Amino acid sequence: MKLSLAVFATSFAVAAEAGSLEKWANIRRQLSYEMVAGYKPESQVTDHCAIDLDQAAMEVQLAVGTDESFQAARKIYNTGGNSKVYADVTITPALTKTIPKGDKIMGRNAEDSEVMGKTGAAYQAGDSALKVYYATTDLQDSYVGCQVGGLVEPTLKGCFKDSGEFTIGGDTYTYT
Repeated sequence: MKLSLAVFATSFAVAAEAGSLEKWANIRRQLSYEMVAGYKPESQVTDHCAIDLDQAAMEVQLAVGTDESFQAARKIYNTGGNSKVYADVTITPALTKTIPKGDKIMGRNAEDSEVMGKTGAAYQAGDSALKVYYATTDLQDSYVGCQVGGLVEPTLKGCFKDSGEFTIGGDTYTYT
């Protein structure tokens, strides 16, 4: 037991000295997630599970049986709307620094309520075209407030307004 404790203490001291503990300082572990069809996921899968909502929306359109509804179903198939929802935006001025993939982006919806998203890729200083994924929750019933893409009946309450300001990495940018 003394040897195990000594090894742990030494490893902890070496890690602390190297500064590697900093990256763990703000990470919180989720101990359980909502069950999905009898499966207990070990990570947040609500956004991935929402693909069944896209499937259901396609089935509704296909059941109508018209050329227009078939095209609507195809659009849902190609662009989704319930899963992995994002906004393509152009910001000004261009980024002034590198932004990592998954970095938090804050904006506002049409009702002036705060909306959170994250970068869909890493971006370099000088980039102005961004793909911003909407933040998701752990609860399937309320996993995301913006459902757009190819949906015939989109949900816009949780979407960024058409133009406004984003806060990215502590800096403010205008977007369209």
